[in-house]
Amino acid sequence: MSKLIGVFGGTFDPVHNGHTQIILNLIKDIPFSEIKVIPNGTPPHRSSVGSVNDRLQMVSLAFKGQDKVTIDDREIKREGFSYAIDTAKEILDEHEEDRLVWIMGSDAFSGIDSWYKWEEFLKLVNILVVTRPHAEINKDSRVWQLVQEIEIDNIASFKGTGKIVIHKINPINISSTQVRKDVSLGKNLDNLVIDEVSDYIDEGKLYT
Repeated sequence: MSKLIGVFGGTFDPVHNGHTQIILNLIKDIPFSEIKVIPNGTPPHRSSVGSVNDRLQMVSLAFKGQDKVTIDDREIKREGFSYAIDTAKEILDEHEEDRLVWIMGSDAFSGIDSWYKWEEFLKLVNILVVTRPHAEINKDSRVWQLVQEIEIDNIASFKGTGKIVIHKINPINISSTQVRKDVSLGKNLDNLVIDEVSDYIDEGKLYT
């Protein structure tokens, strides 16, 4: 029987409670066998502030003890830019009988038509778009047109590939940019990141 494998990639610079809440909600709502959390190595669309090792360590701390979450370091180990299509192909080779669902926030999805080989990527996977506050998809955009063409109602309908589900949750309105700014201003990180991540940032004097 095929398994439902989720992939949640990001810069995680740093990982925060918004990230962890998304994953915990999805595990509760959807019968994922596994969710692979993949920190980007060298993302082509943005630069990172924290080192790859620091970001990997913080993600490992944030999801420690979550049985269905696997921290996947393949993009950090890969040389050059981290393209989603390359990661998708690798995971599909490892899970030939399983269904792959790419998880992303609505802000990231809004720019998917700028991704490397994005049309080919969409044919390989199904996409679960998690709504984020103040990140509505522009209804005049090519991406919105795409949603109209291939959106389906629920995750149970992921029979093949190339489909999109918009999944509405109430995520915490936090960004990594906000966390870094608060660290630089010496503010308390309560309710933004878990204690272990806060301690790691403090001990390593990250983002100061």
